[in-house]
Amino acid sequence: MALTDLSAIKPGLRIGRLSVVEVYPEGRGGMSRVVRARQGEVRGEEEVALKISRVGSHQTYYFSAIHKEVEILQRLEHPGVVRLAPVSDGKIRFKERAVEIAGSPWFFGMECLSGGSLESYIRTVGPLNLGETAAIAHQVGMALQHVHDRGFAHNDVKPDNILFRRKLKVGERLEPVLIDFGVAAKLVRQQLDGSVVYMAPERLQEVRDPGPPEAPVDPAKADVWSMGILLYRMLIGREPFLGVTDRTITSAILRSSPVPMGKTRQDVPPAIDDFVMEGCLAKRPQLRVGMAEFVAFIERYSADWRTRRVVSTKRRILGKG
Repeated sequence: MALTDLSAIKPGLRIGRLSVVEVYPEGRGGMSRVVRARQGEVRGEEEVALKISRVGSHQTYYFSAIHKEVEILQRLEHPGVVRLAPVSDGKIRFKERAVEIAGSPWFFGMECLSGGSLESYIRTVGPLNLGETAAIAHQVGMALQHVHDRGFAHNDVKPDNILFRRKLKVGERLEPVLIDFGVAAKLVRQQLDGSVVYMAPERLQEVRDPGPPEAPVDPAKADVWSMGILLYRMLIGREPFLGVTDRTITSAILRSSPVPMGKTRQDVPPAIDDFVMEGCLAKRPQLRVGMAEFVAFIERYSADWRTRRVVSTKRRILGKG
């Protein structure tokens, strides 16, 4: 008998040839549910993460998002981008239908990233030092450059969507991995979904006024904006544009300028401040740097750094999508 909805998924449930080990508490996005699973019942067997589409009145859209994400990930091959994992013997090995759940939603498999999220890390250790920040941003920037080179934009770069590949151990290097390509899009068009607090002004303008833009929008420059917000968050501990609601956040992004980081942290070099404020967070996308320029600049400040504290992996395991 099929389960009636995704909320009924429990450890031990068989989905295809896999057995659910854990239902991630925060992998409960509007379009999907994420679980950890393995081939059999024996501990130590290789585990994968399954992203399972929601069903219901909008399931055609949800199913389409799953297919699109698999299609995009199949075209990407970079250590900083989450890897697909086979879950089927069918024509496309990475996706299958969960006939055990009512509506037979689509699901696909990914490598199981066990180190927790950048969001969890920042919340645990507080603002990061400059070398640590630059090293993470450099690795994520290289992953995004690969994404852009393959003709896509991520559209939802944020600490929740950057996971560490392995469990964190004090003194060991971190390996950030970009996940959740559920709202990614080809560079020839805009994708309007994503997290408002990391969303570029031109994307917010498109949401508010869907008429013709003043100039062609480059979705890759929206990822550069998000990386500027990310740098600010890692160094200061909060985002530069805040508000109580999405509307007030949107207003801040469109109309205000962030407080320079140097006013909060004297150890932030003026060059970093200028680069973030003018090179990444310019309101007009034409004035922002490209991702290749971002990577080249931030690499200068990257250092050989190590994990400072072990962080719980429960807070955020895989992208909501």
